[in-house]
Amino acid sequence: MGILYYYIFLVLGFLISWIYIQDRLEIKEKLLIVGCGQLGFKIGNALSKNFDVTGIKRKNITDGVQFKIFELDIFSERFIQTIQSINPHYIVYATAADNQSEESYQNAYVNGLSISIKAAMACCNIKHFFFISSTRVYGQKSDENLSEFTLPIPSDFGGIALLEGETILRNSTVPSTILRLSGIYGNNRRSMLKLATTPELWPENNRWTNRIHEDDAVRFLSFLLDSRNGETSLEPLYLLTDNSPATVYEVLNWIRSKLNFPEHPINAKGGLVGKKLISKIIPELNFYFKYSDYQKGYTSIINEH
Repeated sequence: MGILYYYIFLVLGFLISWIYIQDRLEIKEKLLIVGCGQLGFKIGNALSKNFDVTGIKRKNITDGVQFKIFELDIFSERFIQTIQSINPHYIVYATAADNQSEESYQNAYVNGLSISIKAAMACCNIKHFFFISSTRVYGQKSDENLSEFTLPIPSDFGGIALLEGETILRNSTVPSTILRLSGIYGNNRRSMLKLATTPELWPENNRWTNRIHEDDAVRFLSFLLDSRNGETSLEPLYLLTDNSPATVYEVLNWIRSKLNFPEHPINAKGGLVGKKLISKIIPELNFYFKYSDYQKGYTSIINEH
């Protein structure tokens, strides 16, 4: 009987060791991030635990990166060849326009995106393509809540370029999802905090503002990738906003109160302008925002700094 137990424990020990080794040798799926600015950087670092992450950045590779980055321009002759050599399972297109010009927006969201889609189509591993777009596509001013099911009507060159890029991706053969992000903020995006302390720079017209904390944006993308790995089909479009639209003056005065500044009187010219954005899809998912409104988000930032 003692010998039997000895062999049982020996076999169990072997099985445990084998499972541990297999787990350590598990091959991760490849995730490529095209555009490693602040958001792409955070996405890459957050997902590098579960994916073999590679980034492509045109210049100025950031310190503190926990994944591989190629310093390469999208318009380089080597770009498509490099993507093919990486052969990713997933691509996140997260570039940003260099400046507020029509040419810059066309390059970032139409021309560069088109090249990246072409590169994705040449990869035999590709499973899904994610495009980080913007709610700037909604150019209309309305008292109604705008959602994923609202036809966007761009009102400027930026919105037009973004919507053109979305359309190109939708019409491609690559399985894809568009993430329209509203006003991104976070620990290193503190423009509203600075503006709150300088009321002489406040806009003359009060308007609606919609926010998304960059950490929640990263968490939602991770949630979608987990869903995709679970064979759950993804929607072609998600409106990524905290579903708590507020007015700019409301947000600025609330921040002032948290910074121990007196409330600034409202002297708005004209009526309330802008748009209110509400996702009708995300609330139906098993996903919850860490920062469900601007108050929770900015409280975290203020406490951090």
